[in-house]
Amino acid sequence: MLPLQIFKCPNTARPAGLRQVVLLQLTALMLVLAAPAAVRAQAAAEPDTAPGPQPPLTPLLQQLTAREFSQRQQAVTQLQQFAGSVNGLQQLGSALAANPAPEVARRILEVLEHHFSVTDSSTPEICATADILEQAALAKRWDIAETSIQILDRLWTTRVNVAVAELVRLKAPLQPKDPRLLWQEYGPDAAPGFALNPNSNSILRIYIDEHWPESPRAFELLKRLSGMGRFGRISIYSIQGNSLTAEQKSTIKSLFGDTRVQERGRVCLGILQEPFFGEDSGVLIGSVEKNSSADKAGLQGGDLITSMNDQPLQDFDDLVTRLKECQVGQQIRLEVTRSQQRQRLQRMLNPAQLPPEPPPAAPAKREVVVTLQGWYPPDPTEN
Repeated sequence: MLPLQIFKCPNTARPAGLRQVVLLQLTALMLVLAAPAAVRAQAAAEPDTAPGPQPPLTPLLQQLTAREFSQRQQAVTQLQQFAGSVNGLQQLGSALAANPAPEVARRILEVLEHHFSVTDSSTPEICATADILEQAALAKRWDIAETSIQILDRLWTTRVNVAVAELVRLKAPLQPKDPRLLWQEYGPDAAPGFALNPNSNSILRIYIDEHWPESPRAFELLKRLSGMGRFGRISIYSIQGNSLTAEQKSTIKSLFGDTRVQERGRVCLGILQEPFFGEDSGVLIGSVEKNSSADKAGLQGGDLITSMNDQPLQDFDDLVTRLKECQVGQQIRLEVTRSQQRQRLQRMLNPAQLPPEPPPAAPAKREVVVTLQGWYPPDPTEN
């Protein structure tokens, strides 16, 4: 840059203070002119960390069928960006529903499967992914339908987690409310449900009562839990007062099996029966659920209930029928004896752990007063 020179004209010389002001103004002007160049140089030196715009989907889908391998791979990489938002996922779903070329459909499903396997089950994005896969499983194109079904089967625990999390948001009565608890005790590859502790969080318990959401969405989410039925890790209680139609109840039984869908009244005693032989009538308790009506009344496994409110009980079905006539908070009287058959069976299985069998004696009878509770504790957040 050429040196700045101030020429002094004769007879027009300015005072010294004025010359200093002019020099300061010229210096400031030079700094202002040089600033944009410095800013541009600094921007060029710093890397651009802002995410780039999402590329248009249609050209990417066309690029997936290109001859050059590098172009196809580039398209696959860019396709992953669409799984990062609900809008992008909906675009993928629309493209899949439009019956694209087999290679395009395969790549879209690969993106959806990867996203379905790594995303948290409570996000809107994974709910959108689940919806797309569920719809694709019903597609007329056999390759799309079969691949989608295989993805849902491979990731059946994710399918359960997403459905449970959304049912909780819809305030559907179920336990446990945190789907992660389903896999903590036994894991997804445990033995069938009959070998599990029926009172543990590894069994998903759903209560379809008058508080069940009337939205069709809740019933659709319920059907997605069919994998739990195959593994015996779900119990569905159809409780008096629910609004399900006969067709919906039939659908549930066809998906989960009759043994997993049980018709019950509004109250829950909290016992599991145990088959027994040699007794004339009654209900033999196999186990008692913690904090249930029976537990708080002092009932325990091995107790034989012979009557309710002074009326003899024939079997477990008889007990269920009578409980349907009761209300939450009502008290009932149960006549209970200790089952001698249960004691004999325990001696046969573990002879060294029990003392010798005493001479047979008449079993002691006792009356137990039970205050009946509902099937699940009320949610304190709803009060």
